[in-house]
Order: sequence, then C-alpha cells, then structure tokens
Amino acid sequence: MRLVYRGKTKDVYEEGPYLIFHFKDTVLGREGKEDSGGNEVIGEREGKGSIVLEQTEFFFKLLERNGVKTHFIERIDERKARFLKAERIPLEVIYRFKAYGSFLRRYRGWVNQLQELNIVEFTLKDDSLDDPLIAEEAVVALGIASRREVEEMKETTRKVARILGKFFSSRGLQLVDFKLEFGRLDGGLIVIDELSGDTMRVAKKEMVLTREELSEVIE
Repeated sequence: MRLVYRGKTKDVYEEGPYLIFHFKDTVLGREGKEDSGGNEVIGEREGKGSIVLEQTEFFFKLLERNGVKTHFIERIDERKARFLKAERIPLEVIYRFKAYGSFLRRYRGWVNQLQELNIVEFTLKDDSLDDPLIAEEAVVALGIASRREVEEMKETTRKVARILGKFFSSRGLQLVDFKLEFGRLDGGLIVIDELSGDTMRVAKKEMVLTREELSEVIE
C-alpha cells in the first residue's frame, strides 16, 4: 500500500482501485475545546478511531439499503476499512435541521439554539482558510463542481437527511445536523469519506449526544 494522505483523523493509503482508511484516535477541537467541527488536533482518546469506523460502516450501509451510493466496501479490522477510489470534490455539504455550533456563532443574535432550519450549506474544504462558506454560484464559477453536480449534491443530501431523520426519530432522538462529502466515480457522484459522530450531531431532549452515546444507539 502507498500512503497518499496523512490527515488529522485518518491516514489514507492506495491499494489498486481502492483506498484504505486508517482511523486515528485523535480528537479535533477549537481553542482547546473538543468540537467535531474544529480543525485543530487537541489530543487523543483511546478507541475513538474504532468508534468512528464502526459508525461509518453502520450509517453507510444504512444509506446503501435506502438507495444512496457510497464508496464503502468493507471493514478490514478495528481501525481500517476499504473504500472505492473516487475523485474527491473539495466541498463539505452541510444539512442543518436545527441551529447549533458554528451556525449559532456565525449568526449570533439572529437565531436561537436548536431553532428549526432545514437548510443545505456548502463550505470549501480548505483547512488553511478554515473551511469557509461558499455560495453555490461561486462553486460553479470557480470550476469546483458543475451546476448539475451542485443540484445533485443538494438532492442527495436532503435524501440522506430524510433517511437519518427517520432512523433517529424511531429511537426517540432528533438529528441536529450532519455533513457529507462527495466524489466522482464512473460519471456519477457518490458519498465518500465518513459518516459518524465526528460529522453529525444527534440530540435527546435538547442535549446533544456524545460520540460514545451515539454508538449505543446503533448497537
């Protein structure tokens, strides 16, 4: 295997037509405090990488069963999994059921915590710029994705929102927000990267679950 990317939360290796993800125990944060939306490594938590992979496997399989294509192939061990190789689009597509986290900080005074939103946002995936918001027209104008791809990413994200929302609602929980990444493969788009407590927030009685509490939900 050839190392192609060493990231903050995972290392990525190339293996023929596949990618091997090795999930780390690193924890991300902002200003020294844990925050899954942060870009700063603030420490490690034993077993965290295994939890994230377990959740990614579960939720990607849930999406596949409901007609959403992902690049997940199989889990190899506690920390590693095999994925299809796709051309990554450098965007994060965020679905916000409720106002929380960076949305509250960004629009302080204009929105209440957990206020209903049901909106899709795009951010440019660039750590050096702190993943800024980007307008859909700018995505097209900068050649990051075509108008058709932008619409398809939005449509797929809303479909994922319905799938996850139904799953958590059946367990007495509320999906707050989540983010997806997309890649190009064989002329189409598929969901890539991961889907876990690192990329979604779920609440119970207005209290957001920890990553470990989310694992209890899918057991």
